[in-house]
Amino acid sequence: MRDVLLATTGVAVLMMTAMPVQAQQADETGAPAAAPDVITVTARKREERLFDVPAAITAISPEQMEDLRLSDARDVLQLVPTGFLQENNAGTARDISLRGVSTPTLFAEPGVAMYIDDVYSSGFVSHPTQFRDLQRIEVLRGPQGALYGRNAVGGAVNVVSRRPEEMFGAEVRATVASHDRYEMEGVVNIPIGRSAGLRVLGWNENQNEGEYFNRTTGQYLDASSSAGGRIVGEILPADWLTLTGVVEREDAEGPGTYLFFPDDGETEDTIERDTQPSNDWETTRYALSAVADSDAGEFTFVVGGREYTLDGVEDTDLSTDNTVNLVTGQFGQQITTRRNEVDSTYAEARWLSAWNGPVQVLAGVTVVDESAVGDILTDLRGLSGALTGGALPVTLGIANDQSVQSVAGYVEAIWDVTERLEITASGRYTADDKEVDFQFTPSAVATGLVGPAQSAQVSETFENFSPGVTVAYAFNDMLNGYAKIQTGFRAGGFNFNVANAANLQYDEETSINYEIGLKRQVAGRGYVAASVYLLQQDDILVPAYDYTAPPGLQGYLINAGEAETYGVELEASLQLTDGLSVQAGLGYLDGEFTDGALPGAAGATSLDGFQLPAVREWTTSIAASYRRPIADEMDLVLNASHTSRSDGYVDVQNATAISGNSLVNLSAGVETDRFSLQVFGQNVTDDRYDIAFGGFRAPSAVGVIRAQGAVYGVTLRAGF
Repeated sequence: MRDVLLATTGVAVLMMTAMPVQAQQADETGAPAAAPDVITVTARKREERLFDVPAAITAISPEQMEDLRLSDARDVLQLVPTGFLQENNAGTARDISLRGVSTPTLFAEPGVAMYIDDVYSSGFVSHPTQFRDLQRIEVLRGPQGALYGRNAVGGAVNVVSRRPEEMFGAEVRATVASHDRYEMEGVVNIPIGRSAGLRVLGWNENQNEGEYFNRTTGQYLDASSSAGGRIVGEILPADWLTLTGVVEREDAEGPGTYLFFPDDGETEDTIERDTQPSNDWETTRYALSAVADSDAGEFTFVVGGREYTLDGVEDTDLSTDNTVNLVTGQFGQQITTRRNEVDSTYAEARWLSAWNGPVQVLAGVTVVDESAVGDILTDLRGLSGALTGGALPVTLGIANDQSVQSVAGYVEAIWDVTERLEITASGRYTADDKEVDFQFTPSAVATGLVGPAQSAQVSETFENFSPGVTVAYAFNDMLNGYAKIQTGFRAGGFNFNVANAANLQYDEETSINYEIGLKRQVAGRGYVAASVYLLQQDDILVPAYDYTAPPGLQGYLINAGEAETYGVELEASLQLTDGLSVQAGLGYLDGEFTDGALPGAAGATSLDGFQLPAVREWTTSIAASYRRPIADEMDLVLNASHTSRSDGYVDVQNATAISGNSLVNLSAGVETDRFSLQVFGQNVTDDRYDIAFGGFRAPSAVGVIRAQGAVYGVTLRAGF
């Protein structure tokens, strides 16, 4: 592994030192000059060129999202070294994984913090859905505890909605694709005088068919729909003041558990379930900000929030078999219904000073006030029929209400020691006050099987200080380097889906990251970047199992020891010619437990040496876009991408492997300022890789969810 690190780093250094010569040769041979590297990000809560920020960042532009059809979080993360989307088998959680850090189970504090329009949007449920009409997406890799706070062990993601523009415009986009899928999206940009504007987005999409067919109900398990809208308003009442407001609403319906059992002879189109699983969710979010410039610096005030509700139903027995046999663990028909609610409010006030000689200071205060409801009812209808003739219910109910009030203060100081040397020191103090009101209520008949009802009301305070220091050096105008030490933490909290009150609490997980990196501009054609890091995690959060609890309620989270991850990341974003642009990334990481144990029915099992379950050792991506004029004001547009993730493990003891993927997406079309026609194919090699596992059928069949195969379609865009 160390040889791989050294070899990869050596290749990166050679590539960077060779780049100026190659770029100069291209210029001398007459290649047209491309626009300089002007990608702007707000990763350090101020606008800066991506090249100037001493950190590992992937920035994805709206043009890339449009050309490559990156409307879903799973597709976006395929372009990020070490990144992928982790999904549970109930369709209720989709969590971002970076550098081997993710969310171990539903309703746990996430390992990667997400901010949408400057508002913290992680927490009890992190469910990134659609990315539409955006200014950009910034993915910051590695702990970000100082500026981004809680739950930034693996990194942070900034999502920025597109702002109103100066000219009136409107656009309609329609898509028809495989599986009887229809999409419609419209945007209107309305300038109001010279100092205000509105941008209005609306969408509606329906997929009426799919690849998972329930023969019993005659319905597709993976059909879905989404409808929503967003309004962005911006006003400049004075030269020194900018006010922005964002309101968004989404109503969606998606699949619940569509696990199938290939080891038991089941295929995607021969599934039999007597209850059709489904999830309906509603999300409303808002963000209001005021930015004021003065001689003392820039003052920013942000307030926002989100409301999230999900109603779901599951066929928990995953069959139409109503056989009841307590000896073999067959309980007959089981139906689970759930309601999840999250209500979150976020506020931040920060000050970015003017430069006072060679020093600039950023200081801020944040507040998170979030509550969540997790209600689950499992109806054991098979047992009710077998034990009472259906006269009495046999049910297991969980009510788990949680809340957190988090207050934090942070400061970052940048000192320009010389024209080339910069030192940054930062720190953040966070205090979380958490409460849980837990009730496990089996029905009277179920009490004889699983024990009596339980309840608990617990409150706890979790505190953390996250410091960091970065040294950056500009070797010349084209080559920057940095070395940094940064800490992060995942907040402590309480488990949701448990039947034993003793398993409620877990503590915070902390991390420290050592990293060096280089960034090279390539003669106005883009940039290449490389980073090498060592990430150490302490009190790492992992799933454990309580085998005395009823099936389906056995999992809970514990802090189980320590882990180390070594990694290398390479990125390039280059405009090779006037018409051809390429973005590529490569990530290698080796993450494993270095200490810790997992409790079990037969005693504790050492985790030392096991691979972390969120690790994909190799991640690669390359995306190319080619544009060429073919008529007056009309371009031919060709896009292609290939991304891959190596295989890994689902569990901490590496007993269940999950497959990697190799995805190819292609599109071709014509485009003018007001019209475009694009024909596309996604996953054209039909790679049906594993997404999630769950369920069990005797003697050894395990359920699996696999990704959708090849999809083809056409998109028509008209602008006004």
